[in-house]
Amino acid sequence: MSILNDCAVVGSIFSSSISRTRFLALLNMLNFKALKFLPKVPLLCIFLVISTIVQNGNAAKILLYTPSISPSHIVMSGRMADILIDAGHDVVLFIPEYDPAVTLNGTKKAKIWRMENISTAYLDGVEQFGPSVLKENYLSVRERLIFEDAIGDMCSAIMARHKDLDIIRDYKFDIVFTEMIDLCGLGIMRYLGIPIHIWHSTTPLHDTVSYLLGVPMPYSYVPSVEENFVGPKMTFSERAWNTYMHFVAMKCHYYGTDKATAAIRKYAGPNFPNVRDIAAESTLAFVNSDEFMDQARPILHKTVYIGGLGIHDVKPVAEPFLSILNQAEKGVILFSFGTIVPTTTLSHQLKTDIVNLFSEFDGYHFIVKIDKDDTEFAELANSAKNVITTSWMPQADILGHPKLKLFITHGGFNGLLETVIRGVPIVAVPYFADQFRNAKVAEHRGIGRVIEKQKLSKETLKTAIHAVLNDPKYSANSKRLSRLIKNKPFKPQEVFVKWVNFVAENGALPELTPEGAHMNFFTYFNLDVFIVAASIPLLIVGFIVFVVKKVFYRSTVTSSKKTD
Repeated sequence: MSILNDCAVVGSIFSSSISRTRFLALLNMLNFKALKFLPKVPLLCIFLVISTIVQNGNAAKILLYTPSISPSHIVMSGRMADILIDAGHDVVLFIPEYDPAVTLNGTKKAKIWRMENISTAYLDGVEQFGPSVLKENYLSVRERLIFEDAIGDMCSAIMARHKDLDIIRDYKFDIVFTEMIDLCGLGIMRYLGIPIHIWHSTTPLHDTVSYLLGVPMPYSYVPSVEENFVGPKMTFSERAWNTYMHFVAMKCHYYGTDKATAAIRKYAGPNFPNVRDIAAESTLAFVNSDEFMDQARPILHKTVYIGGLGIHDVKPVAEPFLSILNQAEKGVILFSFGTIVPTTTLSHQLKTDIVNLFSEFDGYHFIVKIDKDDTEFAELANSAKNVITTSWMPQADILGHPKLKLFITHGGFNGLLETVIRGVPIVAVPYFADQFRNAKVAEHRGIGRVIEKQKLSKETLKTAIHAVLNDPKYSANSKRLSRLIKNKPFKPQEVFVKWVNFVAENGALPELTPEGAHMNFFTYFNLDVFIVAASIPLLIVGFIVFVVKKVFYRSTVTSSKKTD
């Protein structure tokens, strides 16, 4: 640690604007801890200081703000970070620790700063609504507000450590990426003075993000993203439900963003803008979706699809999985509910039914991903010769093997898109958030079947598996989508890098912001116009009624006088 202190002293000589303490923090953030094993050479210190302060003229300093909400979020940000580094940029991945169990960093090349021991608010919130993910069809409005409360409380806890955030301010980043699920990061980065903000998502475009950016979202055929089991083709009742779910999403969003804004204003002052207004000014919105996989819908020029970013080409499958694939006469079926649905939470009866069902498929082998501590599932699988359980597997490579015939999944978008790129049909059992919508879109594209989690049983799963295996349309549709995605004119990585480079060279792009992003609810939906339009005939009818009454009254009075 002494060499870091020495370098920090030298750093204060080179830059009077950075204190010794903050420069030491910068060195730590830049992963220079290993230098403690080197001799104390002043020239080395000077080199480190210069390399820290002076940047390549063509490179941008980019920060990715990624709370550890789940592994998929970290993986996506890590992929982006590595690609940006390969493009010549200076990238730091900032991970506020929401869930300490999510320990991966997602990146092989970026500098990393984890803010640890922030608060237990997020885990406390998940603990409150977590059981409903398994037991109920959807999360209730109250449970969704619990999530917003948890995010807001985490925002307050991060801002309470605002002095720790000064190392980000001192680094003088040019661009920051923040996630669409948590607008707190967006506000914090504005507070820290980063001039350019880019939004990115691990899911299709959220309703609330569409609204804030001014992206049209017709409720008649664009499904609300979260907790919504409808597809693009809707009945009257489904359109009514979809409209309701959109307004639920907006209510929850407004509640959460107001709470995040209040947390930041406590330190930034009462005039700090609402995080929703900051979001509307986002330079770009990178969406983890694909034009061919997702349903067709209106978007803006600043809405850039990058689905499939960082998904590597198929690699040879390693043992013991290669032997499993080769031994399967008819093929292999993969079963995984990801990290969102631990297999330990599945009932004993359901696990038994799953193993018994899989054992009935002669000629097929099943690879089942389970939790490390799920000994129950592992012991049940031992009774079936064709069922192999594992706590880890090279999923992307197995999906690319020609013997892989079907993937039984929870419908997380990363895994779903990976499966589509490999040309494999699915059976989806969605449990949470956007998984319902993802599964219905896959069904709409004709690449698989969907089972509601409350209806998951031996019989429903058997019916779905037989349908997908025996009807060639599912495999054909999957292979067509795979070809379209692989052969489209512009690859996700190319689009991503070119847009970021363009922003780095030209700054924020207000030219891409539609006026709709600055309108209030009434103006955006022309409700004031409809009210006036509806009022005119009502006023005319009212006036006619008034005149008729007056004429009738006068004629009645005149007739009465004549009678008298």
